[in-house]
Amino acid sequence: MMLPSVQVGLQTLRANPVRTLLSTLGIVMGAASLVGVLSAGDGAFLAVRQQIERFGLQSVGVSPKTVDMVDGLTIPRSTFPTFSIEQARSLSAHLGSRSAVALSAAGGVGTFVKSTGGPPRAATVVGAYGSFDALLGGVAVAQGRFMTDEEMAGENAVAVISNNLAVELSRDKTPANVLNTPLLLQGRPWVIVGVLEEAANVRTFNVIVPLGAFPLATASQGASRFAGVRSLQVRAPRIEDVLGVKSQIEAWADITEPKWRKESLVTISSQGAERLRQINQGMLGFKLLLGSFAAISLVVGGIGIMNVLLAAVAERTREIGVRKAAGARRRDIIVQFLSESVVISLAGSLLGAGVGLAGAMGISALIRRQTGTPFYAAFTWQTFVFSMGTAIAVGLIFGVYPALKAARLSPVDAIRYE
Repeated sequence: MMLPSVQVGLQTLRANPVRTLLSTLGIVMGAASLVGVLSAGDGAFLAVRQQIERFGLQSVGVSPKTVDMVDGLTIPRSTFPTFSIEQARSLSAHLGSRSAVALSAAGGVGTFVKSTGGPPRAATVVGAYGSFDALLGGVAVAQGRFMTDEEMAGENAVAVISNNLAVELSRDKTPANVLNTPLLLQGRPWVIVGVLEEAANVRTFNVIVPLGAFPLATASQGASRFAGVRSLQVRAPRIEDVLGVKSQIEAWADITEPKWRKESLVTISSQGAERLRQINQGMLGFKLLLGSFAAISLVVGGIGIMNVLLAAVAERTREIGVRKAAGARRRDIIVQFLSESVVISLAGSLLGAGVGLAGAMGISALIRRQTGTPFYAAFTWQTFVFSMGTAIAVGLIFGVYPALKAARLSPVDAIRYE
């Protein structure tokens, strides 16, 4: 009797299309609001996550400790560890291929001229070896290429420059035109093999050279005693993997040189995991707040379903009596009316999901146009499952009372009802 009860409920919905459509509209609007809010929230989270990855918060840094804090004052250390290319290779082998490792020497300043005899200009110089993903934290090479491992391991006079420096060097302000041309840095020509993509709020000119050639590209006089201090950067596969990668790095450090951590000679730090946890909490609160307002629309739609089913019970009292007299049990009548309620909810939720996603995409396009922010709505399987589950719950909750009322009718009284 269970399947026939469902069939009777579906036939009743087809027999009253206008009533079914009107009762479905409330669910459509509620589901559209819920899906739109969740999709916009997922899109905002992805945009923030991309920014975190872009600015290197997916990385773990291994740096020598060069200063001590004594009574609030900074005291430079006379000696500190110097990482080698062999140690960078050892760490890369220890972590595996999923994590990217780079060795860099930062803090250098070099002078360059746009043309022979021109006025000197200054640029920040970084010596590098290893993965450019770990070194640049998500910034891509827009023109040309990055340096090869062979080039970075030696003293080759090749360089990768920032986009603003390429524009400065190019006569027609086209970065691609400077590829394979010499950059007169510290009185020595360096072949430009790559140009980084454009980055916002970058004021200094930046040059990346092979690690071994770093001393040749920087000014020795007046430079900080900490210029050229080597650090290891490790880029985890995902932000969620940062803590696990950090633990692996600590194990590698203890194997390589036990006194590094025991005597606080190096610092192993990360920020991405904590930032992601804070963002997750904030976005969850945001989605729960707006989702609660959107859920009100679903409740209104559920009340509409209950009203329609109560009216149906009153109109179909004789039909219910005939079914019960023919052998239908109370649970068969309950299944009949609950199936009507659930079908209305599911149909409304599916239509509402499409409407809500379209609305979220339209709003995100408007935000991108007005603000220039790379914000896109995202529809995840979690959002789909949640919206469908909510719709079924609304159908069951608001269909229970009409179904129970129908099931409690006496067969004799129901048949006599006109």
